[in-house]
Amino acid sequence: MPPDSTKWLNGFTVHVDLASLITSSLTNNVIYSTEGGIQMDLKHKIFPTIELGIAGANKSTSINSGFKTNGVFERIGVDFNLRKKKKDSKPTNNLFTAGLRIGMSNFNYNIKNVSIANDYWGGSSNFDYPTQNTTKIWYEIVVGVQVEVFTNFYMGWTIRDKNLLSSDKTGEVSPWYIPGFGQNNGSSYGLNYTVGYHFWHPKKKTISHKTVLNQKSIK
Repeated sequence: MPPDSTKWLNGFTVHVDLASLITSSLTNNVIYSTEGGIQMDLKHKIFPTIELGIAGANKSTSINSGFKTNGVFERIGVDFNLRKKKKDSKPTNNLFTAGLRIGMSNFNYNIKNVSIANDYWGGSSNFDYPTQNTTKIWYEIVVGVQVEVFTNFYMGWTIRDKNLLSSDKTGEVSPWYIPGFGQNNGSSYGLNYTVGYHFWHPKKKTISHKTVLNQKSIK
């Protein structure tokens, strides 16, 4: 078998997510987000990835209780290309990947008009919790596909299984929504549909006809 001639660094892809924009419009901006990322290409097998975004929520109930937040989130991780090159097959830049992410968001949130029952005296009282702050950390198992639709232009999708690593502190009023993670249920799923552009494909070394003739004349 010939040695692998793929270079270690094969450029990087910048992508933006379209699914988050569509979801925002479908929920009338009760939940909204936008995100993008940068993905390095190492040996066309390993893909270190950084993703950044902004997300938030503005939800009200019929009894005038409400939750509001927005914040920045970031994820860092790596994908692995699971597509094996078949013998004598044509070269392809299409990918089938699986990987991991660690996500984090530090954000403020406001909760208003929350009804809390009084177990001792009976009845209930309404409270506001303005400008609460918390940091949430989670991990994600991701599976995705990327297809080169035109030269250097890619489209793809990613499915995410998200699981919280950090729990609510004692006495903390839990946020209903976590930027970058979703509703605060301990675990959630996500779907991204991305478009991207790949920068800097390494040039392949070529041997000129003149060089080959010179080598033959020396012999």
